Amino acid sequence: MLRSRDEIENGEMVDEIEVRVLDAHQGPTTSLAWKLTVEDQAENKFDVKIWYTHDVDVHIREGWRYVLHDGRGRKWDHSEITLQSTSDFSVTRPEGVVELLALGDSHIGRENRPKNTGAPYRTARQFLTAMGYAARYDVDAVVHAGDCFDDNPTATDCMIAENGFDILAQSDIPFLFIYGNHGVSTAKSFFDRLTDVELCHLGTEGITVGDTIELFGIDNGSEASVLDAASNFGSSQIAGNQLLVVHNEIAPPRLKNGVSLSALFERAGMTFDCLLAGHIHNCESAESKGAKIQHLGSTAELSTVRGAVHNSAWLVRIASGEVSLQRITIS
Repeated sequence: MLRSRDEIENGEMVDEIEVRVLDAHQGPTTSLAWKLTVEDQAENKFDVKIWYTHDVDVHIREGWRYVLHDGRGRKWDHSEITLQSTSDFSVTRPEGVVELLALGDSHIGRENRPKNTGAPYRTARQFLTAMGYAARYDVDAVVHAGDCFDDNPTATDCMIAENGFDILAQSDIPFLFIYGNHGVSTAKSFFDRLTDVELCHLGTEGITVGDTIELFGIDNGSEASVLDAASNFGSSQIAGNQLLVVHNEIAPPRLKNGVSLSALFERAGMTFDCLLAGHIHNCESAESKGAKIQHLGSTAELSTVRGAVHNSAWLVRIASGEVSLQRITIS
């Protein structure tokens, strides 16, 4: 693997080079799929051009690191060296990087808006679309923070949801989940019928993903029951980052209600790098005690809060011990 821009030769193939993306423009011209400004490990900047004929099935994100494979160096008179795609060009994540698609409160089956006004929520189709994003981004796992189903989904709703899980099965992406306060019996019977996708109910024993992160989960309950569950956490201490998935309000960012983050950490006897929370249908975030707390919001337009952020899923990337989150609009 090359380490520096200065090792790229005009006209020569570059087997692979790790870069951080500083600026990314998708489809800037009729012939270019992507134009990137990147920096190498020595912080030398250069441009990368990916042609439509060589387009990669990766949605490239600014600020994230990638490994570029099988590009070719190009340099014209009085110009800087660039890396251009070839027919064998590909983009992958660096070794040790884990990416998750996190979402919550899909409420598959809840279609009627308050007072039956407006178009239906299309909760099942929003969930299906989100699973398509998981496959597109080739994530290591989907994490669902509860209320996957509402209380009375139709047969059609369930069929659409099954199509979403078929996408995960075909892409070999596991589905890690907790239960919320809606549709629990429906979700249990639905999950029991699935045979092709890997399912994991997150609990107090950590589940390791990619030898890099460890995920824990607590189903919805009273503050007392959540804290009691936290006292039973057992960590392998192998993974470098711990993430917790809950279906309760967490304080912070909640001000008046919510399980205290301080009390949660105290009862758990450990700290977490990130909390992914369901239960409220708007996106809210905070940082406290070294942890990132993200209320994921809903995958459909379910919130009644004025100005709420709707149709949300989150790409969670764990790289070099750091956790970063980026919202995706499901459309």
